[in-house]
Amino acid sequence: MYKYSDNNAQTYSQLGIKGTTYESGFNETKKILGDLTNKKVLDFGSGAGRTAQLLLSMGAEKVVGVDHNQSMIDQTKKIQNEKLEFVKVDSTLPFEENTFDGALAAHVFVEVISLDEMKQVSSEVFRVLKPGGIFVIITNNSKSIGMNYLSYGYSKNDNLKSGDKIPCTIKKGKDSFVIDDYFWFEEDYQKVLEEVGFKVSMTFPLVSGDEWLDESRVASHVVVKAVK
Repeated sequence: MYKYSDNNAQTYSQLGIKGTTYESGFNETKKILGDLTNKKVLDFGSGAGRTAQLLLSMGAEKVVGVDHNQSMIDQTKKIQNEKLEFVKVDSTLPFEENTFDGALAAHVFVEVISLDEMKQVSSEVFRVLKPGGIFVIITNNSKSIGMNYLSYGYSKNDNLKSGDKIPCTIKKGKDSFVIDDYFWFEEDYQKVLEEVGFKVSMTFPLVSGDEWLDESRVASHVVVKAVK
C-alpha cells in the first residue's frame, strides 16, 4: 500500500467531504449503514481520521480506526474524542472474531497491489465482523478513469488491466500531489469478497447540480455492500 509522507498526510487531513468528489460515496455509505447508535464500527484505512468522525456522526458508540501508515496515525492525534481510537496495524487486525457491528474501507482498495492482498484484507475484516455485519467499501468506478473530477483525477487510459498501477492526482490547490493507485474492475472486488464469504451488491452514486464536473455524468465511485 502507498506510504504517505508527513507533508502528504498533512494535506490529506485537510480534505473535507461536503462539496468534494468524495461526497457521493459517503452519502451512499450513510444510506447503507444507517443509524449506528450503540454500534461498534471498524474504520479500515482510517487515514487522517475524517471517515472515523463521519461514522461517529452517524451515531456509533465506538469507532476504531486502523491504518498501516504512521504518518496518518500521527495526524489523528489532533482529534480528541473518547469514542474514537486509532491503531497502527500490519497485515492482521489485533481484534477478536465477531468484534464489530460494521466496517468501512473508504478509498483503501485502490492502494491494494494484488488480489492476494485484497483477499487477505477482506478475510481479516470478515473475521472481526459479527454475523450479519455490513462491510462498506468505497472505491473507484472502473469507468472513472480519464474523467474530470473536482478533487482528484486519473489520466485517460483505455488499456488498463487488473492490478495496473495508475497515478492519481489529489487536487488541493497549490498542495496538490500525485500518488500511485492500482486499478481493479468491479468483478475483481466481487470475486474476492464472495470467496471470503460475503454476500455482495454494488451501487454507482451520481450527484446533481451545476457545481460539479463529471461527477454528475459518470459515477466517480462504486460503493460495495458486503454482508457477513
